[in-house]
This record gives sequence, structure tokens and C-alpha cells, in this order.
Amino acid sequence: MEHHGSNGGVALREARVPGSRNLRRHLARVFGSPDFDASRRSREFLRFIVEEAVAGRSDGLTQAAIATAVFGRRDDFDPLVDPIVRIQAGRLRRSLERYYLLSGRSDALRIELPKGSYVPSFRSGVNGGEDSGREVDPAGAEPHDGWPSVLVRGFEAVGADPQLPAAAVQLDEELALEIGRYAAVRVLRQRNGDGPASREGARFELAGRVGLNGGGLRVTAHLLDRATGQEAWGDEYHTAPHPGRWSGSPEDVARVIAARVGAEEGVIVQQLATERRRRRLAPVTAYDAFLRSYDFFLTRDPETLAPALDALRRVVESEPECGLAWARLARLCLSNLVFEVTPIPTPIDEAIDCAERGIRVDPSSRSARCMLAMALLFKGELSAGRAEAERALASSPGSLVYLEMIGYLLTMLGDWDQGREVSRAALARNPHCLPHVRFGLWADHLRRGELEEAHQAALEYRDPTFFLRAAMRASCLGLLGRKAEGRAEVAELLARKPDFASRGRVLLGYHIKFPALLDRVVQGLERSGLPMAV
Repeated sequence: MEHHGSNGGVALREARVPGSRNLRRHLARVFGSPDFDASRRSREFLRFIVEEAVAGRSDGLTQAAIATAVFGRRDDFDPLVDPIVRIQAGRLRRSLERYYLLSGRSDALRIELPKGSYVPSFRSGVNGGEDSGREVDPAGAEPHDGWPSVLVRGFEAVGADPQLPAAAVQLDEELALEIGRYAAVRVLRQRNGDGPASREGARFELAGRVGLNGGGLRVTAHLLDRATGQEAWGDEYHTAPHPGRWSGSPEDVARVIAARVGAEEGVIVQQLATERRRRRLAPVTAYDAFLRSYDFFLTRDPETLAPALDALRRVVESEPECGLAWARLARLCLSNLVFEVTPIPTPIDEAIDCAERGIRVDPSSRSARCMLAMALLFKGELSAGRAEAERALASSPGSLVYLEMIGYLLTMLGDWDQGREVSRAALARNPHCLPHVRFGLWADHLRRGELEEAHQAALEYRDPTFFLRAAMRASCLGLLGRKAEGRAEVAELLARKPDFASRGRVLLGYHIKFPALLDRVVQGLERSGLPMAV
């Protein structure tokens, strides 16, 4: 069948589903064109439906399947309540139409998304002429928009126990789902029978084995950097108590691996941020800007904050549907405000607006909800902050994504009992918790007069940057009467924040909203030899 449409006179005809290599080349051309003005999510949408069509799974391209695979929605997704797939499909159609009207008008292959359907159709142009050069294996290459992918190859059952294959599948499913919740890297899946096409664009591969050991499961996981062929990370986990090793449920094992690999502070982001810093490249994609913001949190170098703020502000202006960029920008604004890193204005209301926009883009984002709750805490709107922290906790039940931060927030917002419970659960379930959780427990112990326990929590607060760790320890040591040790911590505190004596009460007041508790912290600092301005 042949027809003419509004395509500059180019004749089109129906095409069979093209070969995977031709589609790879064509998608690379589309994604690399400035005339394809789609957001990151639209690109993921297009890649997913094309891959499913190539694999012969077009019948499964429903709104629910796309919502869970691309947009991180839960299994109980209801398209009548949440129209995200329908909205994004319309945007993707417009982006494809723009591309084929401009730089793609002579392409030999065209991808269309018919209205009322989520199954792509493929048409070939009679007068077109796509590149016929040698085919390039994209193994180890990053996508043209810079967003990295990890191919989850799944866990291999090792042993004769008939329950191991089911356990491996369960771990595989939970792992892919949890990495997707962080939204810091894309997740590709390799199902049984999938060939090389499923590996397209994946910089990293994550694989593992599941066997029996000591009455439980022994799970090993390995992250391969396909660009170098080297192992980027590896570890083992157990579901039964094992000497010197953390142990947890099979679900939590998968969630811990996801946190270690795919979180914003995970191995992949750390490695890519280090590579970017060594190359000294200017941001050209949304992910470059994200890495630049991570570089600030990794180094706490004030010189890196202004470029990170500028890069993220440009991203949210050009790609307002990038929810991670909104959440990251909110976090940068808050850090600059409460730690006084630079004199650059980052008003609390800007952080609140950014977090709210991130939530509008992705209501399931725990990151954006945590940033909003944190901004409300710093502003002193405790009731609104608690409500937002509760919403973050209620999303993705069972997930470890930012669970420690939720515990910290609930605690500092005044829900002491639940905050303590969530914080302790996070520590028990995840050996890689962010340091926030220790701050909340430290404050709760001080509130209850448990000075030794507060000091222990301060010792376990591992982040040495800025001034919180030294302030926590100096205060506890002063209250315990260990003044010589307290003076040593005060010296470190003043080295990091020379004007803390005059600014400390204000800075601590961002985090601590209860006057009696703040007075106790200040009293401890003064007993350690640091007079504090009122």
C-alpha cells in the first residue's frame, strides 16, 4: 500500500518491522537530531514500544504495560485516574511529526504512532536514502541524550533446589523495579530468548547468581562496565544470618543491590560523575547537568555549586518534564541556603517551587516529595512537611528508596515515634543508608536526655563535609562533660565554618524547630568552649 501525505511529497509505503540493527541506526539518528524535541521520557517511551514491536510483543503494548515499564507506575495503575500514557503519547507523536517534517524528511524509514494506539507502525520512503555504511555494534555506548542505561540480565539459579528459579525471578523483578524508582539510570531488561537487540545502549550490565547457603539464600551481584570490560562493582548478600555480613529478606537484598548500583548516590552515578570531572566537559545534556550537581555533593567544593545550579536551571527550562532535574535543583538550593556555601541567592520558595514541579511531573517520585518535605521543614511549616513526608512513605510500599531520609524528616518535623521507627527500619534493612538518618536519631536521643546514645549516633554520622558532624559531636561531648574532646571538635567545626559562633543558632535552627532541643544543643557547644550568639 502506498500513499501521499503531508510529508513534503515523499511517497510512503507500509514496511514490515525492520531489522533490529536498522532500527538502532534510525533511532540513533532521530535521537541525535535537534529537530526531535522530545523529553527524556518521550524518548524512553519510543524506545520501549519500538523494542517491544521488534520482539513481537505488540499485543502487550497497553497503557498499563507502558505506565509500569516506562513511567514507573505501580501494578494497580488505572489509566482513567492517571492519563500520563495518553498525554505522553500525544507529545511523542508531535515530536516525531516535527522530526520527519524537518531533518528526517528524506529518511528511508519512518516510525509513526497512530492515534488511538500505542503500537508503532513503520513506513519506508521511496525516495529516501538512509545511510548504508557498515553497521556499528553499540555495545557499551551511551544513548545520544546522555542518559545511561543498565541492562539487568537477571539472577542465575545455581543448585538443584527446585525453589531457586522462582527466587531468582523474584529477585530479578524487584531489582529492576527498585532501580527504576530512583530514576537516576535507565533500566533495560533481558528476557529469556532476547538477543543482542535488548543490549542496545546499555553502558552497564548487572547480573548475579542465587544459591543456598546456611539455611538461606546467597546472592552475588556483579556490575560490568561494557565500555571497558571491567567489573565496576560486586558484592554478596545473604537472607540468613552470616558472620560479618548484612542479611535481609530476598526482596530487601534486591532493593539493597538497587540502592548500591542505581541510586543517585550509587556506583553508576559516582563513576560517571568522576569521568565527567576528569574530562572537564561542559554540560550538553540533562544528564550532564545532573552529574554536575552530583559532583557538588560528592566534593562539597563551593566552586562547583554555581555551575551546577546554572546547568540545572537551563535543563528545567528546556526540558520541564525531567522530574529528576527539578528534584535535584531543589536539593541544590536547599544545601546552599542552610549551609551557606556561596552568596548566590537560592530562596526557600524557589526550592519549594522546584520540588512541587518535580511532583507534578512524577507524583510517584520519593525524591521530589522528600525535597518538598525538607524545604517545608527548613521554612518552619511543620504540618505541611509532615503530610508530604507521609505521602513519600506511602508511595511504593516496601521500597527502600530514600527511606532513611523519610525517617529523618518525620523525626525533625516532630513525629518522633514514627520517625524513630522508620529510621531504625531503614538502618536494619539497608547497610548503605545516607547519613541523614543518624542526624534524626541524634536529635531524638538528645531530646530524651540519652546523651551516650546521642554521642554514638553522632560518631556514626559519616559525612565530614560542611559542619554538622563536628557540631553534633561537640555538643554531645560538652553535655557529657568531656570538654577537652569537645574543644577538638569545636576546632574542626570552626575550620569548616569560621563564623559558626555568630551564625550557628540560625543554621542549626533550619533543622531543629523545637526551642528546648535547640537550647540543649547550644548549651553543649558552649560547654565545649564555643560561645554562641543569641
